[in-house]
Amino acid sequence: MTEIYPVIEQLLLMAVLILLGLYLNKTGKINQAAERGIAELTIDIAFPALIFTNIVKEFDLNMLRQYLIVPLSGLIITLISALLAYFISSLFTKSTAEKREFTFISIFSNNIFVGSPICLALFGSQGLILTILYDFGMQLVLWTLGIWLLRKETKADFTNPCKNIFSPPIIGLLLGLLVVFSGFKLPQVVVNISANIGNITVPLAMIFIGLQLAKSKLGQVFNNYKVYYLAVLRLLIIPAIVYFGLDFLAFPELLQGVMTIAAAMPVFASSPVIMQKYGHSSNFASIAIFATICFLIFTLPIFIYLVT
Repeated sequence: MTEIYPVIEQLLLMAVLILLGLYLNKTGKINQAAERGIAELTIDIAFPALIFTNIVKEFDLNMLRQYLIVPLSGLIITLISALLAYFISSLFTKSTAEKREFTFISIFSNNIFVGSPICLALFGSQGLILTILYDFGMQLVLWTLGIWLLRKETKADFTNPCKNIFSPPIIGLLLGLLVVFSGFKLPQVVVNISANIGNITVPLAMIFIGLQLAKSKLGQVFNNYKVYYLAVLRLLIIPAIVYFGLDFLAFPELLQGVMTIAAAMPVFASSPVIMQKYGHSSNFASIAIFATICFLIFTLPIFIYLVT
């Protein structure tokens, strides 16, 4: 029973921050310019710091060698999910732009904020480290293919392709790897500063979700048929494929369990701010996060039962 407490705590914290965003919007304390500023701060500064800190603090060369299959699996699972999401989006729309947006929102999961405490509770400290490694593989897809999906219609994609790859989060990731591979010991004060900046990522993202949800009516959340396509894909189909696929490939039970739980997580918390930053409406992403958090209560026990 105690295994569920960290899950409840994280979901409650997310709900409170989302409600704070709703309050800030409804009372007019945050305007459109401030919303965009939150998006820029989250993606260009806070998120790179979070990624950099996690790599520097949690990774070492031996771990990367021992568990190299985990980030590689995270990358492959995310790519397969993208193909599946694009196919499913074809069932309800012919718009290429809408297909790309649905794919982007569907395939990236909330591994760090929700997945990490769950895997820590279920599998111990190894579960936490493996979740971060899995997220590492997903992040590679997020900040390359994911940004390409959002930018594909702009001319800048063809004149400056490196802009897609070397986004601020990827730079943070590469800098973290450089520190790990070089063996250089960063001063603790630098790590602490980076960690504190990174810690504002999820609160900002949740507040931003609340700001977006304030523009929607509750009926728009649960009367939107696309939400159900996305929820079934994100919370049931993808984790089921991961669980049975890894079982067929005879993966160790620990790796199979961690990656299944990570794949069963709700929509990535920063999806709305990323979409806002790259010129897309973040409304559906915010709705999808809220809905998948609600549905997670019913779907997650299935996969906890399977892996434990």
